[in-house]
Amino acid sequence: MNRPPSSQQGPSLEVRTLMEECLDVLRTYRHDLMNQVQLIQAYAQMKKYDRLQTPIRSLVEEAQRHTAWSSFPSAMISYVVLSRDISYLMLNMDVTYEQIAAPTPECEERAALLLADLLDQLGEQSKTVLEPITLDVWIVSFGQGYEIGWSLSQEDLAKIAKIDWQAWQHRWEPLGVVFTQDKTENGVECQVRFQLQE
Repeated sequence: MNRPPSSQQGPSLEVRTLMEECLDVLRTYRHDLMNQVQLIQAYAQMKKYDRLQTPIRSLVEEAQRHTAWSSFPSAMISYVVLSRDISYLMLNMDVTYEQIAAPTPECEERAALLLADLLDQLGEQSKTVLEPITLDVWIVSFGQGYEIGWSLSQEDLAKIAKIDWQAWQHRWEPLGVVFTQDKTENGVECQVRFQLQE
């Protein structure tokens, strides 16, 4: 799901790929959940009750985030955000979604593919860092288009310096996606926007 849409793949191949991706995400989620449960169990067995609060709080916060994200008006966007949150442990995301107007199916699919590609770019870089990357993402749908923005601090920007944003932009430009990057005093704010022909 990390490439612009292509008509070369048949529907059955796309479904198979999505199912395999879903299974990978579920395996990762189960593995991480079991690690947390085993940690809680170990602290309880050792009667170190004061240490139980941190893993329990972490599980509750994760459940609250996932509940909020699964309630987005777009199931496709929800899936992308949830699956990338589970797949990239060092990518700490805060994601909001505003639906000004319901998107067309084509528009929603393009936004989901674009967001998946973006989060995969950042997520792959996050696998090489020692400290988590904090990423604020906002998504707005306006019927025939989408705007997706994100911000990174100077410190986090240095962690993803290997991403070639120009190449990424050129890959999406033919599909009408406009990419902008603005320096702020705290880091950088990026935005992609596209609108389909009405």
